[in-house]
Amino acid sequence: MAAEMAVAHGAWYREYADRYADATRDLVERGREVTGAEIARGRRGRTDLREALHARMAEAGVDLWVAPAAPGPAPEGIDDTGDPVMNLPWTHAGLPVASVPAGEAESGLPLGLQCVARFGADEDLLAWTAGIADAL
Repeated sequence: MAAEMAVAHGAWYREYADRYADATRDLVERGREVTGAEIARGRRGRTDLREALHARMAEAGVDLWVAPAAPGPAPEGIDDTGDPVMNLPWTHAGLPVASVPAGEAESGLPLGLQCVARFGADEDLLAWTAGIADAL
């Protein structure tokens, strides 16, 4: 992720590095140290994972994955977006994801469900999640 961030922000970062937030600047700096071979290996891993997930979906006869959006409710406040661990496989594979509200924890904080479709099925995903959100 750091390497992709460094690639995407390359030109801007060279000119505006002093304007980046510390955490973002640290991420870009780490990414600039990743070799081209490592980036290529990561991109191949993305394709391999995508193909494996598509194959599993075909085996199971499903159009989308449904999973928790996070290991627990949303964090309190606006300083943190929460733990991304439940999103990592889908993000790495480049699959479209939509989250829908799925109730509240005892604390009153929201819980979410994420629905994940095949690569390129973005519009289908949005149609399916509208129905899922209505049902929930």
